[in-house]
Amino acid sequence: MAIGPPSDAREDGGIAERGHDEPRGRAGSRAGMLHKAGRRAAGLPGRVLSRFGRREARTWILGNRRGFRDNTRYLAEHLLHAHPQIETWWIAANERDARQAHDAGLRSAIHGTRESADVHRRAGAAFICTGFEDLETANLSGAFLVHLRHGKGLKRVLLDVDQSRLMGGSAVGGVAARAYRWFMSRRLGQVDMVVAPGELAKTWYLSAFGGPPDRIRVLGTPRFDVILGGPAYDRVVRGDLRARLGLAPDDHVVLWLPTWREEGDEAWLPALDAAEVERALGGSRVRLVVKPHPNNDPGVFRDRLALDGHVRMLGDEIADVNCLLRIADALVTDYSSAAFDYAILARPIHVFAPDIAEHGQSRDLYEPLESWTRGQHHVEWPSLLDAIRSAADGDDAADLALPALIRERSGYADSPGSCERIVLAVGAEVGAGVGAVTGAAAGKAASASNR
Repeated sequence: MAIGPPSDAREDGGIAERGHDEPRGRAGSRAGMLHKAGRRAAGLPGRVLSRFGRREARTWILGNRRGFRDNTRYLAEHLLHAHPQIETWWIAANERDARQAHDAGLRSAIHGTRESADVHRRAGAAFICTGFEDLETANLSGAFLVHLRHGKGLKRVLLDVDQSRLMGGSAVGGVAARAYRWFMSRRLGQVDMVVAPGELAKTWYLSAFGGPPDRIRVLGTPRFDVILGGPAYDRVVRGDLRARLGLAPDDHVVLWLPTWREEGDEAWLPALDAAEVERALGGSRVRLVVKPHPNNDPGVFRDRLALDGHVRMLGDEIADVNCLLRIADALVTDYSSAAFDYAILARPIHVFAPDIAEHGQSRDLYEPLESWTRGQHHVEWPSLLDAIRSAADGDDAADLALPALIRERSGYADSPGSCERIVLAVGAEVGAGVGAVTGAAAGKAASASNR
């Protein structure tokens, strides 16, 4: 099923996220590795056929197996509005995602269909952000493949992950881990460009992706365009997101984005009772908005947290997480990439890591968490809530130190226009003849970015 652009795209309300059903923990890691290897082998015939297809420099495809969301969505919508000469296609995971892309004005084909295979085989450029399953890579031989990633925090990724530990540490697991690393290294070699938000991320990507360093380009990230506000944000939200979530204009919104742990949430999440919330936040306009990671167990959060007027939890489909970062007055997070994205706004960041003794020095991190927090983190609810209240009352110097350090060390390309920088870089590589947005369109974009 292929869906072309509609004559009158209707509003989607900005609720473009959806969850995904994946095994959690170590079992999920092993199962995922084997599943990916099997899919790769099954796609060999398609790769052979793909090599004989004629590539079109102005046909670009983008996808995200988790839904119509995140960096690939933001870039697709930018292409649609700023570069209509590019034939932009969204490769949808299912009919629902295809409909959302269609409503945004994009051409769409559903992953695994004949129409999808056809557009894959003629695409000159292809973009992924969560992994190779975002697109049909078996049909992309000869296309210019770009990895946009989906955030970069302290957690090790790709070739930097200790796969032998995930495989259980046994002799058999060690052999399987080495085989998987070999397989992943070869697969990552297919990527022609890796987009890094800044110089620090580029350093980490050098070992995570391997291969030639010049394919890693510091261009920012489409997320920055959304978080900074302007057209990219407006296209997703289309209205007043605070009002839609029932938040008043004078509410002090503190967004809590916990990352997921492979051992599950019961092991690390402490209980928060109503009395403690009232002690710390009573009489204030503080609203702690919790949005668990898609891999978190929402049942554990509901059981452990006193959800009342000051604390509320959002489901995965309620709002785009990067739009939530835009409207948040402060952020609570841990090892997540959210802190590295949110830092560009220079707003308070509170680090809540009750399990820092177990994970703060972990080999799963590029650097110890404490090297960034410098002792300004929280392991218990009372100290975190007191810090949130103090920041809301204007005493936020301690919580502004982390975002300042992140910006100082990260070497971000965070000026407005990450999407445009990516388009120009890829356009030059594939010979698409893409020129920079100029004139009224550029002025409108710059003005909106500063709102």
